[in-house]
Amino acid sequence: MNPDEDFLKRQELGEAMATFVQKLFATRLGNDEEDSGMRRVATEEYRQAVEKAARQNMEMSLAWHTLAVWTEEGKERIGYFANALECLRTEEDASPPETARTRWSVVHLRADCRFEIGRVHFHEGAPAAAQQFLAEALPPAQQADALRAEAGIEHDDRLEGKIAELLLQLPEEEGAA
Repeated sequence: MNPDEDFLKRQELGEAMATFVQKLFATRLGNDEEDSGMRRVATEEYRQAVEKAARQNMEMSLAWHTLAVWTEEGKERIGYFANALECLRTEEDASPPETARTRWSVVHLRADCRFEIGRVHFHEGAPAAAQQFLAEALPPAQQADALRAEAGIEHDDRLEGKIAELLLQLPEEEGAA
């Protein structure tokens, strides 16, 4: 792919994301049923744009993550978060994060994707899978928390605490003393 084509595909995906976000803000009409329907329509349109970009070898972790967050079906969410993790690995290989803020962003995204996959497994009654992903999410969440001040991140989404809370709710393993 030449640089001009690459730029145009990135621009198209970025515009799809911006349109999606605008539509999400427009769904705050006060009627929960109508808002929910509008969010599903907007999410479906965005899914089509993200998958089109993927077919054109234009994938971005943030695009997959955004789609996963707003997708309601558990198995689809898992797949989209897994795609975000794979893209994140590729992005890191191509351009390792250089600043504290980009390092925080990468490790936070890594932790969040694994947490969300673990959370879906937790709620769908797959405790072993939930345990695996939540345990994998904890170290990068701790790393992101340690980078927060250096990166200038002021908000705290309590990701580490959310992970620990779900881990504590998992049933104890059989045979454990």
